[in-house]
Amino acid sequence: MTELRKIVLIAGVSLMFTSYSMAQAWVQKKGNSYSQIGYSSIAGESKYNNSGDPLDLVRKVSDMTLQLYHEQGITDKLSVIGNVPIKFVSTGDEIVSEGFSGNTLPAGNLTGLGNVSLSVVYGLKQNASWVYSVQLRTDLNTASEDQATGLRTGVDAWGIAPSFHVGYGGNSFWTSLNVGTNLRTNNYSTQWFSNLQLGTKLGSSFDIIGQFEVLQSFEDGNAPDGNAIETGLYTNDLEFAAINLKLGYSLKQQITFWGAIGGGVSGNDVLRAPAFSLSLSYKM
Repeated sequence: MTELRKIVLIAGVSLMFTSYSMAQAWVQKKGNSYSQIGYSSIAGESKYNNSGDPLDLVRKVSDMTLQLYHEQGITDKLSVIGNVPIKFVSTGDEIVSEGFSGNTLPAGNLTGLGNVSLSVVYGLKQNASWVYSVQLRTDLNTASEDQATGLRTGVDAWGIAPSFHVGYGGNSFWTSLNVGTNLRTNNYSTQWFSNLQLGTKLGSSFDIIGQFEVLQSFEDGNAPDGNAIETGLYTNDLEFAAINLKLGYSLKQQITFWGAIGGGVSGNDVLRAPAFSLSLSYKM
């Protein structure tokens, strides 16, 4: 079970939109900790529109993230989590399509924090195979925006996101599922999210994880998207369904190197492009 718990904890950071869900059911033991530093990137010349159809963008949009993640066991049933995304977003100089009906915004770049999040996870029950827990996540209003270029590093809102988690771990296989909702300020729509993960070990050093993640908007808010509608970056009613594949290699007992690839299979105001991620984790 120790190896399976390690894998689940490492899988806690989503590939595409890291601030939306921390998908783990297992709770750190008192005094134990897990840290991860990671880099992810997605870049595309089109996005899904509000009907789920492809829509060309005027300029290529790039969204890169340097992510710092730490989890600390306070008691055997209580863990706290901190997640700090540092964003590098940009639009290219070249006009790649004339098919978009909006204004031709100037090219630009923006660097800043995304929506920093703080979470508390409480273990409800755990036996030899099954574990149940609840989580309360707070998304901080720490993002930046450049209205002239339509670039955003996150949303201009605070969020409170309660969720329920269930996990199962066997000798060589584990699965974890969470469901939750995100209540946001500043007239941003409420969100519903879910994350399903399946993982197994390949030999003694390799791990493989498949993930299916969904984010849906209740469309009950009217926060203005402004020029971000032309970049597809962190708009009010952003939605997606995404599939990710993650591979891990254990360098040492406590250190693991991870690589991942994934992408949206449908969505609204989200880039139509694959996302890539590399990360290094350390567990005490």
